[in-house]
Amino acid sequence: MTDVIESGDIYFFYRSRVEVAEPSSLEDIQTFQLVMIADDASRGRMMTVGKKRMPEIVAEESDASEREWMIIGAVAEATELGEMLHPFHYETKTHGERRMGEALPVAEARYAIVMKDGSSFLTYRLHRPRDPGSVQETFGIRSSAGYVIAIRNPELDVPGFPSDRPDYPKGLLAKFADERWIAVDDPSLLDYENAQLVLIGATEEALDVGGRLLQHRTDLFDTLGLSSSDWPTGALTDGVMAAPEYRPESFTPRGDPSKGGRRGGKRAVDSPSAAGVAHALKGIDFPAERDGLVERARENNANEAILAALQQLEEQRFDSMSEVEMALGRIR
Repeated sequence: MTDVIESGDIYFFYRSRVEVAEPSSLEDIQTFQLVMIADDASRGRMMTVGKKRMPEIVAEESDASEREWMIIGAVAEATELGEMLHPFHYETKTHGERRMGEALPVAEARYAIVMKDGSSFLTYRLHRPRDPGSVQETFGIRSSAGYVIAIRNPELDVPGFPSDRPDYPKGLLAKFADERWIAVDDPSLLDYENAQLVLIGATEEALDVGGRLLQHRTDLFDTLGLSSSDWPTGALTDGVMAAPEYRPESFTPRGDPSKGGRRGGKRAVDSPSAAGVAHALKGIDFPAERDGLVERARENNANEAILAALQQLEEQRFDSMSEVEMALGRIR
């Protein structure tokens, strides 16, 4: 028996690295994000995918071969989420003003979150493009798919996951009990910034949710209050990697611009949390080595707690802020 917990529209976006004029691969991508707008809801969610692509799905294997984490960076009105997709400017100490291009649409679909046999699943069916092209393949976007979806207990540490925590009320916290992960049996679990989820590839076909629930046509530009004439749509319509054109009006991001989410408060900025580290590394160019992270944090006058955390990282190349956060999660 399949019970539909929530349904709506889901949109896939990517944003190129600041120094990349013509992106051609995942190495050229800063962030890969999903925007979910539930039916009959004006507010939606913006989620950042850790490794910038959807998990692999291996046919005829019941065990998951791939999993990927996501963090909810923003919960806001649909048009406000649309504003967060605009290009923006920010200042750096070493390079002056830098420009980050607009987030580009790569797919739009109908989704449903369902409960089946005690587990929750995120399933979707593409509306545009109908037939995924090379750019959709790059991001692991299929014409239809199903993933086991679970949400992390914010009061228990999970190695490899960012340290930010959602501000759940007691009623929702009680759902977790002593479990590290629980099924998404209540959509309000997803309505808090910093909530963290894991996706596990399950099926190449959309789950049977009955009726025409996944067949309804949607339009991301209307829903998010964006002008289609200002947005490059090559990825969405032709399946090819498009480049930002900086035509939409710029906005001023709040918090870490690389994540599309929002962070606030001096305490958050001063702590060795993801918010504090993102502030300390403001203006850094990825890829970067550990010593480069430490140097930039010193240039930005980071406090000793943040410097000490960065110095504990292994010597390796970091391709994004998300990779830095995951590495910090492993040593906390």
